[in-house]
Amino acid sequence: MELSRGSNKIWEVVPFLSMFLIEGCTIALTITAKSAMAVGMSQFVFVAYSNALSSVLLVAYCLIYHRDSMKMVFNVKLLSRFFLLGLTGITIAQNLAFTGLRDSSPIVVCAMGLLLPSFQFFLNLILRKAKLNITSKSTRIKLTGVIVSIIGAITVAVYLGPSMLPGPIIGPIMLRGTNFRFVFVTATEEWMFGTSLLALATFFIAIWSMIQVSTFTRFPDMMVIVACYTVFGTIQTFFVDIIANGDLSAWKLKWDLELLIIVLSALFGTLVRSRIQAWCMSVKGPMYVAMFKPAGIFWANFFGESFFGTLCYGSVIGTIIVGVGYYTVLSGVKEEAKKQQNDETNKPAPSDDIKTPLLLNQDADEQV
Repeated sequence: MELSRGSNKIWEVVPFLSMFLIEGCTIALTITAKSAMAVGMSQFVFVAYSNALSSVLLVAYCLIYHRDSMKMVFNVKLLSRFFLLGLTGITIAQNLAFTGLRDSSPIVVCAMGLLLPSFQFFLNLILRKAKLNITSKSTRIKLTGVIVSIIGAITVAVYLGPSMLPGPIIGPIMLRGTNFRFVFVTATEEWMFGTSLLALATFFIAIWSMIQVSTFTRFPDMMVIVACYTVFGTIQTFFVDIIANGDLSAWKLKWDLELLIIVLSALFGTLVRSRIQAWCMSVKGPMYVAMFKPAGIFWANFFGESFFGTLCYGSVIGTIIVGVGYYTVLSGVKEEAKKQQNDETNKPAPSDDIKTPLLLNQDADEQV
């Protein structure tokens, strides 16, 4: 009996630590990607090549374990949905997100990513998938959360503020034998522009998530869906950059740190983060993964102050405010679900505000 209780406690801790560390690894890779862009790597090249490698891994996996489902994807309606998923989730959202990251910092990525439930709430109202019932307690809670999130996002965008510490606690990181130096923040006149791009990327992620939920109801094999739209997104990104830029030399990869960052990002997003998130959702429920999104704030603060000393009061305060709004919207969604359960209705979840299917290939916040 005591052994059983001990093992139960361990299994309570494991999902928590797994999700907490996953957010830390995501922020660490975000810092690495920003540093690579600071020394000349094109964000379009990064998005295209990392998704190309993910496509190879996902398609190979699906051909082995989901062969029957793969035979059913050659349908005009399904292919058009995969095209839209690739367009909104990769070609537009990821390219906007990495361009925004280039001109801002990882903590701003965290802040803008936390606007996702607010954007989903607005989209559901616009598309009439949810009603604005002010008399409902859950609606009032969600509206409060949306307002708080917007205030926090505006604070991040317009107020950078002074540095929190005179210098890093540990010291800057520089790889031995190279000129590569890790970069956390880019405090330029493009700061507000970068922040706006990250917010816009999150808006397209909200659109992408709604299309994904709708596609999953028609074709319930998430691995195949992700594999197909990743292929479409990769091809689209190649074409967009070649047309817009025309510099083919930027696509030549060398055996250097840039290639390593691309490989690590693809492997982490495709094999590690997706599988751990899927396991945590199966053990603790779909809301569990969403609850850990603001953990990125802690990791961004930790890395920023420990190794760079470049965190500013405005970014930190604004991001915390957005995090409070994020949790407020989540509590409104939970309250709405609880009310529906009490009413003993047989309908599915009340709205698409936080309907989170297995997102195997990054949230602009996770996609960055």
